[in-house]
This record gives sequence, structure tokens and C-alpha cells, in this order.
Amino acid sequence: MAQINLLPWREAQREERKKEFITINIAVFLLAAVLAGLTWMVFDHVLSGQQQANQQITTENARLDAQLKSLDGLQARRDEIISRMKVIQDLQGQRPVVVRIFDELPRLVPANVYLTKFVRAGDKFTINGRAQSPNDVSEFLRNLEASPWFRNAFMNSFQGVPANTSTGSGGVAPRPEDSYGDFVISVDLEVPESEGSQAKKGQSSSVKNKTGGAS
Repeated sequence: MAQINLLPWREAQREERKKEFITINIAVFLLAAVLAGLTWMVFDHVLSGQQQANQQITTENARLDAQLKSLDGLQARRDEIISRMKVIQDLQGQRPVVVRIFDELPRLVPANVYLTKFVRAGDKFTINGRAQSPNDVSEFLRNLEASPWFRNAFMNSFQGVPANTSTGSGGVAPRPEDSYGDFVISVDLEVPESEGSQAKKGQSSSVKNKTGGAS
């Protein structure tokens, strides 16, 4: 005998397909959510790494800037020390010259001349003194010109003493110096080549030794 299915199989089949469709959609959604989460985690890790790298670069730049500032300060201090050393070396180099000048000058002053003031401004000297006559001052000028340490000797002025003041008063005998006239001489320094080369050589060698240790 033939069997006939009277149940609503089409509706059941439709319901089954609907369940399968919903299940597939849920699975696809869950898979998409998982992939999105994994993608976010990957990008977040990359971004965190980049941010850390940027922070390290910023920190390193700040450290380098601080070191550069300290180096600038050291360079400025080094230049200041070298400048002071050069001034000291210049003074030390000029010291023998001054000694030689004061050793030379008494030999050049004539018998009837004596000095009252000696001023130096750079390489120019102004000499004040008293002399018995202009001829004595002229002799002093010739002696200066003949010396290897002086040049361009020039008498700026000579002021003689009036005749009425040359005699004593009150019975006191006048001194010879009372009749001397006042003079002013200007002269330039002339360092001999032998002395100048030795002084420069000593200065340069000393500066090299000290700056070599500072650098």
C-alpha cells in the first residue's frame, strides 16, 4: 500500500534553511568581529611601538641639546682661558723689553739732564725732565735716536727758567737745578729684531703647550 506524507514538509524545509542562513550570518559576523579585533590589535601594537620610538627620539634629542649647550659653555670657557693666557704671555713677553728699556735709558741721559716723569702708552713714550740748556736736550735726542730701542725722538717743548728766578733769595745760594728748564720729549719704542724674535718664539711655544693641554 502506498504511503502519503501529509505533513507540511515545505514549511519545515523553509524553516530549516532559514535557521541555516541565520547560523551562517552569525558565523560570518563573529568571524568579521574576530578579524576586526585582530586588525585593531595589530595596528595598536604598531602605533604603540611608533609612539615609543618617537618618545625615545624626543628624549635623545633633549639629551643631545643639553650636551650641546654644555659643550658651548665649555668652548666659551676654553676661549676665555686662551684669551687670558695670551694676555699673560704678552705681558711676560714684554717684561724683558721693559727691563732692557730701563737699563738702556740711564746710559742715554746726559750729565746736565735729569728725568722727572716717564709715561708709556702702547709703543709711545712721553718723557718729562729738566735740562741746563736746549743743547743738552738735543744731545739727549741724539742719544735716543742712536739707541736700538728708540726711534722718532722729538722735543715737544722746552721752557727755560726766567732770569730773575735763577738767583737765590734771602742770602741762600741757588742750586744749579734752579736754572734748568723743563722739557717734554716724545719717542717711539723700537724693539731690536733679535729681542723681538726671541720674545715671539717664547710666547708661541708657551701658548702651544698650554692650549694643547686645554683642548
